[in-house]
Amino acid sequence: MNRSLIVRTRLISDVLLTSAVLWQVVSSYPTYQQQIPNGDSVPHPCKPNTFWAGVGHQNDQGSGERNAFGRDFEREGKIWTQSLCHLDSDGDGLTNGQELGDPECVWTPNTLPSRQVGLSNPGICDPWDSPVCFSNNITSVKYQTQEEWMRDMCRAGPLLCPGLNESDVHQVALTIDNGTQVPFMDKTYYCQIFDLESHMTIPGNYQIIAVEPVIDNAQVLHHIALFGCDDVQPASPAPFDCGVFPSISCHTFITIWTIGSPGDCFHPDTGISVGSGGFTKFAVQLFWNNPSGRDDLLDSSGVKIYYTEKRRPYELGLLKIGHESFLVPPNHPAVSFKSTCTSVCTKSLFNGTVYVTMAWNHMHYIGKQMQVQVLRNKTDIQYLTFDPIYNFDSPQIHVFQEKPFQLYPGDEIITTCIYNSQDLSWTTPWGEATTEEMCYGFLVYYPKENALKTSCVTLGPDVNYCDNSTFHGCSDLQRFSSPFFLSDADFYQDILHNCRTFSPCVEECTNTIVQLKKNDPCFQDELFDFIKDQMLNTNPIGQDMMARIASCQRQVDSVFNISRNTRT
Repeated sequence: MNRSLIVRTRLISDVLLTSAVLWQVVSSYPTYQQQIPNGDSVPHPCKPNTFWAGVGHQNDQGSGERNAFGRDFEREGKIWTQSLCHLDSDGDGLTNGQELGDPECVWTPNTLPSRQVGLSNPGICDPWDSPVCFSNNITSVKYQTQEEWMRDMCRAGPLLCPGLNESDVHQVALTIDNGTQVPFMDKTYYCQIFDLESHMTIPGNYQIIAVEPVIDNAQVLHHIALFGCDDVQPASPAPFDCGVFPSISCHTFITIWTIGSPGDCFHPDTGISVGSGGFTKFAVQLFWNNPSGRDDLLDSSGVKIYYTEKRRPYELGLLKIGHESFLVPPNHPAVSFKSTCTSVCTKSLFNGTVYVTMAWNHMHYIGKQMQVQVLRNKTDIQYLTFDPIYNFDSPQIHVFQEKPFQLYPGDEIITTCIYNSQDLSWTTPWGEATTEEMCYGFLVYYPKENALKTSCVTLGPDVNYCDNSTFHGCSDLQRFSSPFFLSDADFYQDILHNCRTFSPCVEECTNTIVQLKKNDPCFQDELFDFIKDQMLNTNPIGQDMMARIASCQRQVDSVFNISRNTRT
């Protein structure tokens, strides 16, 4: 894997729930803090007067991967036991009980531990910056050693972004109405849509260069997303329950904040146009997590946008790659789909080098593993993204700020999605709902004008319309959409002559279809199913052809030993 890849964990736009399925997430809510002694007052090893909120997590604010103590806590049933107390999870010579103020292992919930001072984190080897602890290998997708982990956690703080204090940089806060009540539901999306120009001191043509969170109620705030809206979208007079997307007109993802992130500082050569030359309407989306169902919580969080009149050289763009129109069969531990944005496609898509500054994967809840690879000159393979353990609730953002990942015309971009449907008894279709599935990679890049389209996705058995070359021996699939092509095609004339619609099957029809399936690559099973679903049913001649073939479907299936009851 490309070692320059820097991974940081955040959420993307349609994150819905806090899951414990793939990443084995342990929540840092007070419920779990109360299950260990001094759980709400474990000090941060390198930030004075700061507590490590998620004691069992690698992230100091909670969520994401567990540390060694978090994994032991899970194995003990998420309760404080004698066994857990006597363990030395982080291997620094102190038991978990000694580090958490219960050296005798006698503490029980709702009582005071024997010691409330001199505490340390049972998941972090101490002294945390000693050579011995720094060299400790840890179990993590993101880090290899404690040094990498701690340097990341100790670097967190205010948004550090060059140029924010310059005189030409302005800022505006977009926060939902003061005193907005948090619903007593477990999980809620709330949105408010703003007219940015009405919040600007002087309307004009600007670029966003950074976005910072404005956090009002950290107790329930899980993440904040910012979307750009079409000009036709009116501002909303008040916050509203919005679901996954703020509205049909607010669909352009700008950025997202989640626990532990100081915000987004765009690449120094890039920005996103706002004002008279770009977006004027924005939607702020808050995701609240209120597991205790409290009805007395208020929040007015949002974002602070930094924008400048001193335009940067390049505009940021967003490219979608991946796969659509697929079905995930049930009862399978690993179902794989591959999508190829071919070299032919990238030659027509890119009119110059594309510099990727950020990338992330997107599946839903049965997504198991996902990667985006770049194949160059048919030999050189590089990873653009790789999530060996994918989690819809906490996907990873792969960042290339210091050294953007370069894509060239002629590169092949290969997206692979793997799903675990072992616990399902029904087929999962492709779709936007979280009970359905997706397979997308999103690439933030510059210059925006170097990509002539906003997507390169495939359908069915990895079919991409931008590449009209031969696919599995079947050339120019789109011709099947044309009634003029079909009416003149020899195979249609044979079917028209030998097969009848809505009538008993005749032997000459069966023989005609069998010969087509044996000799014509376009009539092979999966590919022809795709042609039928996506093309033939769009015109009367195609529909007539399918009706004639259907008259002998059972007889043809018996020749090829196909059972329609078990076929997926």
